[in-house]
Amino acid sequence: MSVQDDLEFASDDRARAEIGAAVRYLLRDASGTARDEIVHSITEMVREVASGPLAPDMPSQPASVSRLVYKDYVIDAFKRDTDRWRATIRRSNGKKIRIAFPPAVRDEATTVADAISAEKAVEFAKRAIDGGEVI
Repeated sequence: MSVQDDLEFASDDRARAEIGAAVRYLLRDASGTARDEIVHSITEMVREVASGPLAPDMPSQPASVSRLVYKDYVIDAFKRDTDRWRATIRRSNGKKIRIAFPPAVRDEATTVADAISAEKAVEFAKRAIDGGEVI
């Protein structure tokens, strides 16, 4: 989603309606633990957006501070807050990746634990790749 997309809502109510529709879509076939994991993922996404910059001219994602290619993946480490680093994992060929738990297919995955440095976040991402958590 680009900054321009952020400005196209007709009202706050319309933005809330679209968020509700997106959540219903993501939960459409889920039940039990899978549903709980999706809700957790959505909640984490909202927290990340809320803790980031809100000005329209600023990026919505934290700036990547280190990028490396590992096996068939691209790993980008980014700083969320003081001593809170995470890493995103994408396929180097642009194809979607499969996440083992909860089962999902996505463009990218983000490490779930905060690290104290970019290097440690990259290490977590490599461990996820080597451990089969990201396929």
